[in-house]
Amino acid sequence: MHKAFRLNAPLPYPHLVTLFLQHFNIPLDSEPYVPIKRSFLVGVVVVASFGYRKERDDSWVKKGTQPNDDEGQLPVEGDSSLLQSILDRFDGLQTYVGERFDLLEQQVDTRFDETDSRITKVKEDVTFICKCFDLPPPPPPSS
Repeated sequence: MHKAFRLNAPLPYPHLVTLFLQHFNIPLDSEPYVPIKRSFLVGVVVVASFGYRKERDDSWVKKGTQPNDDEGQLPVEGDSSLLQSILDRFDGLQTYVGERFDLLEQQVDTRFDETDSRITKVKEDVTFICKCFDLPPPPPPSS
């Protein structure tokens, strides 16, 4: 995820995002092409960490659910429950990602504050040492 913070960095799992965008008929002609890398693939461990398990027929189901006969059937045309379910999950994902980024921002702010206070302390110590040895004060840092 650290690579995604760089300017113009590709997001992880671009092929998965592309599938969603294509499903909703969002034009992607003007987007840059990013070749699929092995690091972009969604692995079994990742899917399992979301609370899913793989069935014998290679389908993924929520852990703790019983197999359902109707589960493998596709929704009928005009059935908006699947679309609503996908949108609800996107909303949940957006909330989760927003919370994680807020937490990350707080942690970064805290670390910057700690670093600023350490730098201030070092400046005070250098100034004190210079006074003790009758040395000129250190030059201000060039920016």
